[in-house]
Amino acid sequence: MIKEKTFDYLTNDLAFKQVFMHEELVQDLINSFLDYVGKSKNVPIITVIPEAYISPNKKGYRGYYGDIIVDREDTVISLEMYSNIFDTKAYKKSLGYLCRLYSNQKVGINPKDYKKVIGINFIKGNYQGKNNDITNPYSLKNKDNQEIGEDVLLYLVRYDLVDKIPYKEDEDRFIRYLRIIGSTDIEDMKKYAKGDQKMEETIKWLTDWCISSDKENYNMRINEAYANGEEKGEKTGIIKGEKVGIIKGEEQKGIKIAKYLINQNCSKEFVLKATEINEEDYNKLINSKK
Repeated sequence: MIKEKTFDYLTNDLAFKQVFMHEELVQDLINSFLDYVGKSKNVPIITVIPEAYISPNKKGYRGYYGDIIVDREDTVISLEMYSNIFDTKAYKKSLGYLCRLYSNQKVGINPKDYKKVIGINFIKGNYQGKNNDITNPYSLKNKDNQEIGEDVLLYLVRYDLVDKIPYKEDEDRFIRYLRIIGSTDIEDMKKYAKGDQKMEETIKWLTDWCISSDKENYNMRINEAYANGEEKGEKTGIIKGEKVGIIKGEEQKGIKIAKYLINQNCSKEFVLKATEINEEDYNKLINSKK
């Protein structure tokens, strides 16, 4: 049994990223959410990138890092975990981040062909006293408070509310996920996930992360890697070109960051996911280290 003080639950954004960077898990989580809000559409994922960097499109504007960005054939979806109380500053930052994701899509295409952008923010607490439901949608409005379409949507999802709902084994899939996400008891998590392969995998990946050697210095390593890349005039993980992730034509940046992470003894799976280099390049880096 893992000691309580060493265990990070899914409300920890680092743990959340480590678990839901796995494509099959984040796909299942997103589909369960879309089913729950009545926007069901099982669309294949193109790319999943944790620690996604969204660059400013004007000089002097600030860039943002997101928890997880999922690029799909029809939609770009941003997932953010907030363990602290969600406030106005976080709301403005989230909405600005989504607008940047929308506006930074491929140059030259007709705006009517832009993918929609959906933000799913997992929060606790009743932001501004207006979020009484589990899922609370926000859309862009003009100065007259009229909605101007659903191209950019933000959902504030209150994982703290599921505790008020009596547990039952056949309940909605998304509610089960919220129980697992918001739980601070590993035995409860196992109870909620029992009998479901993907949910059990969620707990397995969380447990593996909590006991891994990667965990302790993750923040330091990834921040140093980004700083090293930006020092050389390189950017990572934006929507500009064909996909979310490394900018097309800058593969060497991914190699350099991968080399750094390998030297810091990061796991193979983490390096491949964080940098999007291919396995052949990874093996070359490993062999060159020997």
